[in-house]
Amino acid sequence: MASTTTAAGDTATESTMRRRAITAAGLGWGLDGFTWTMYGFALTAALPVLGMTTAMAGWVTAVSIVASALGGVICGSLADRFGRVRVLTWVIVGYSVFTSLTATSQDGTQFLIWRILEGLAFGGEWAVGAALVAEYARRESRGRALAIVQSCYAVGWALSTAAYLVLFSIAPAEVAWRYLFVIGILPALAAFIIRRTTRDAVDSARIDRSGTGERLRSLFRRGQLKITLFATLLGVGVQGIYYSVFIFLPTFLKTERGLTVVDTAGYTWCAIAGSFAGYLASGVVHDAWGRRPTFALFFVGSAASLCLFILTPLVNPQVSLAAIFVLGFFASGQAGGTGAYLAELFPTRIRATGQAFAYNAGRGLAAFGPLSIGILAGSIGLGNSIVWIGIVGAALGCISLAFLPETRRKHILDDVEASASPTTKK
Repeated sequence: MASTTTAAGDTATESTMRRRAITAAGLGWGLDGFTWTMYGFALTAALPVLGMTTAMAGWVTAVSIVASALGGVICGSLADRFGRVRVLTWVIVGYSVFTSLTATSQDGTQFLIWRILEGLAFGGEWAVGAALVAEYARRESRGRALAIVQSCYAVGWALSTAAYLVLFSIAPAEVAWRYLFVIGILPALAAFIIRRTTRDAVDSARIDRSGTGERLRSLFRRGQLKITLFATLLGVGVQGIYYSVFIFLPTFLKTERGLTVVDTAGYTWCAIAGSFAGYLASGVVHDAWGRRPTFALFFVGSAASLCLFILTPLVNPQVSLAAIFVLGFFASGQAGGTGAYLAELFPTRIRATGQAFAYNAGRGLAAFGPLSIGILAGSIGLGNSIVWIGIVGAALGCISLAFLPETRRKHILDDVEASASPTTKK
């Protein structure tokens, strides 16, 4: 029996599966944001309890990001072999469990171990979910679809901010950070919902069963090497900006601006609101203007707004709140089109592998950002360190755009028969 056709030309089944794919990836990425951003809130309170310095925190952050890069490459390859949905559920369970176990840390070494294990799982979620949505999305609205998924990170961030505000208000900071990590187990429940309701856009019978090594080698063969290298540099720029701004934001607000828990949460809410708006706006602009000009706009905006916020004194709270909203808009919005762009740069056979490598190798190199901030903070101050690393990230992102093609409205399933999709089978 044939499926009914919607006004957009899709069958009703295709529209349903597209919505489920966006929901699954958005849920995974939002919960990813929930577990990852709580780290920044917990860090300030955990450092004295575990006997760690700011420089040590920079090392822990850098190493966990490198671990996420490795985990992301592995999970991306697994997704090309075993399917997007199956691997997506694995990584959600993984980062949930290891985030909660971070609460048991008794010293810096144990804290580092749990952050590494959490990073290995955390790294895989974005690339796997982005590949799933990109293969379902219509080409004329792919930027918006992936931006919607990306915006869910801001929702997760908002939830972790609320949890931080509640827990640090009712419990001493020395133990509240442990409670914050404990609730990181909750996202694991979403994995079971995703596994039961979502299917891959590419039929499992047509999935490439070659080994991880073969898929990785394909990324560096003639005709693909340039794309892989500069897509990775793009990943460095995107994440270098994001990590330089938001990992140390709670610490900056407390130590250099002298804000209380409530005030820190208030400023964070403004950054989150800006981030959510930036994600959604970037998707619209990506589909209207194209990938390269939109990235360039948001990279420049990120550097400018970062300088504006960090260098603006707190003598006028209204100005500072407006500045952090604009910072959230650009520093998060510049990541909004990454999923669509990387999906369009790599063929279906190695799409998740390519996206995972570019995004996560970029993330691994971007780890030098927080590491440098932690080291430089003692000599030039935390705020100045954040500004310089953010500017470097924006510059690297702009350089990558000069060597990457424009891909707006590109067909990305041309190398896979449309009839192979489970949504078009009878």
